Amino acid sequence: MRSCLAILFLASCTTAPIAGDGGSDAPTCSPDPAAFASVRPLVERYCGTCHGETPNFGAPISLLDPSQLLSTHVHGESVAALMAARLADGSMPPVGMPRLPQADANAIAAWASCGAVTVPEASGLVSSRSPFLAPADAPTGLQTVDMRAPGYSVGPDVADDYHCFVFDAPVDAPRFVRRFEMVFGETAVLHHLILIRDIEHRTTVGDFNCYDGSGMPAGSQYVYAWAPGQSALEFPAGGLRITPGDRYVVQIHYNNGRHLAGVRDTSGVRMFLGPVEGPEYGMIAIGPTSFSLPPHVRTPATSRCTFTSDTTVLAGMPHMHLLGTDFAETITRAGSTASEPFIRLSGWSFGTQLFYALPTTLHAGDVVTTTCTYMNTRDETVGSGENTTDEMCFDFMYATPPPTERYCDEGSNMHPTDVSYVPGECLATSAAGAAPLVQGGWSMAATPPALTQASVPDGRWQLEGIDFYVTAPNTPIGVIDLTRSYVLGRGQVVTSGGNLTYDVSQDAVVITESNVRLGGPGHDSFSGPFDSSGSPATISLTCPAGGGTSAFDWGLEGDVLTIGFTSHDVPSQTLWPRFHFRRAL
Repeated sequence: MRSCLAILFLASCTTAPIAGDGGSDAPTCSPDPAAFASVRPLVERYCGTCHGETPNFGAPISLLDPSQLLSTHVHGESVAALMAARLADGSMPPVGMPRLPQADANAIAAWASCGAVTVPEASGLVSSRSPFLAPADAPTGLQTVDMRAPGYSVGPDVADDYHCFVFDAPVDAPRFVRRFEMVFGETAVLHHLILIRDIEHRTTVGDFNCYDGSGMPAGSQYVYAWAPGQSALEFPAGGLRITPGDRYVVQIHYNNGRHLAGVRDTSGVRMFLGPVEGPEYGMIAIGPTSFSLPPHVRTPATSRCTFTSDTTVLAGMPHMHLLGTDFAETITRAGSTASEPFIRLSGWSFGTQLFYALPTTLHAGDVVTTTCTYMNTRDETVGSGENTTDEMCFDFMYATPPPTERYCDEGSNMHPTDVSYVPGECLATSAAGAAPLVQGGWSMAATPPALTQASVPDGRWQLEGIDFYVTAPNTPIGVIDLTRSYVLGRGQVVTSGGNLTYDVSQDAVVITESNVRLGGPGHDSFSGPFDSSGSPATISLTCPAGGGTSAFDWGLEGDVLTIGFTSHDVPSQTLWPRFHFRRAL
């Protein structure tokens, strides 16, 4: 398969040599060899992994020498003409790989066809970086271990089956994984595969349906991904440490589009293991860990990551879920205000999640900014989370030396001093009123302070205080620095005629002792009938549209109404946000 994908300009999958016949039936177009210099960097970027100075992955020829592009012919057509034709018909790059950016594809085609060919508007995934492809053959002398589906039955009517298979690492001593490689069972039903390391052992050995996103347990890491067109992943030297007791999840997306009967799949992942020597790679997830997406609008989510020591990035796998449209990262070097592009993807495809070559050295003080853009087509707000129906925004990067943190999220501003507030859909404009800025703190508590209930009068209640209580500061991402963490908020509550409307914007700024930021801005707006005879309260929502319920604790002391929630947004801990509102009317 790999050689078929590599020979991008042939009409069919073959490894036959290309003859330089220079026949009389060669096309009349004669591209200017000197002008090739303007498009050579583009050809090298998008085609050079296979068709570089030294062809690789079964490719028979380099595409970087203009004289060879013009003098070598296949069935009377020059390789240059074939380049333009394959870009235009979409067979270059091969199916399953990212399309070239439109301007770059047209620049190559214009040179190769003397301006005669214009590439149709690209559809699907377009990337500014090439996929990270491994050599065709694995290094010799390595131990191999497989993690494969045990003959999993895929029914004839299966369209989207995400199934997870859980394994413990089959090693009795630490080793380096030098290479990850796909092992094919029944290719007719394979859509894509993802290998995940379940660091906290939230799964159990066996298999389960994981369409709801439970195949990505909280705190785990993406390790390898395959989609049609993606090769193995191999470290040039050294590797990723694997130790006894490590747990892995192989998530396979099945699609039986041909309605085949009796299909049993044994696909999976092969690891090539070597001694613990050479550079050790680790993985870090860079991107915003907390955000919300209002319904029916396009929304970006952004965060910064400041590197504190020299780090060499090898490759990265951008990751979003079903609502993602675009992914972009930039680098701002220490002492500079200008940013340089790192990677950009448009036309995001949830089913084509690839590792991309990102050979870059980052120095202390360099900042990587990650921005994911989403189009929420649903009727409800979608938040960040582990489920497939939630959203994520990460670049899972392989870097050396191994990063000391598993996540890096400083928010769009490491230490924001304000939070924007626009009343949500559930708050009547006439009742909006003022919403002054409030700053609150974090503290540790086994349970939050008890609340006192009383009859709640009608009125508008203005936010005047915030307290966040957490069971313990220890999380898988780091230890929360309770003295530096804080929360900003603006908002209000309106009670009227037995109805309660809650409308608050907040930015939970959680700083770990190792200077990783968690949390981020969000806005909650809901309304429904409120019974003040007891706490906690569960109200049936009349807003937002779509119904549902909302549960909260509440208490009233004098003119101060407190509303609190129970949350597990802080990994491995329970969080109790408490918002205090003073009656203004």
